[in-house]
Amino acid sequence: MELKLNTTGKIKIIEIAGKFDIESTEEFESIFAKLIEPNPSIVSIDMSRLDYIDSSGIGSLIKSLNSLKNKKGKLILVGMKPMIQNVFKLAKLDMFFEIMTDIDFQTKYAKDDMDSDIDDLLKRN
Repeated sequence: MELKLNTTGKIKIIEIAGKFDIESTEEFESIFAKLIEPNPSIVSIDMSRLDYIDSSGIGSLIKSLNSLKNKKGKLILVGMKPMIQNVFKLAKLDMFFEIMTDIDFQTKYAKDDMDSDIDDLLKRN
């Protein structure tokens, strides 16, 4: 599994690529815990490059969802491949997670905040 962290405005983004299985849950949970320490209101997990997820990966996402909800935050799963989205639907996890396409996420959350980090830096000078 490969993890990449980004920020778009006030949204923290974790990109996951490859396989999310028992071998990678500890790394993911450690990074997620550090990411939510400053209490972000929204965390997005970009799953567009995720090829495989097993029950331990799903369990790790559920744990992350609960951790963020306890901090009054919101977790959004973005860009799932159809095969992975079917797993979530069969397990009825789509009733607990907010799942969005890349386009829907960009339209709803990212379009107004694309340059906000740069704008913030420019305002300081």
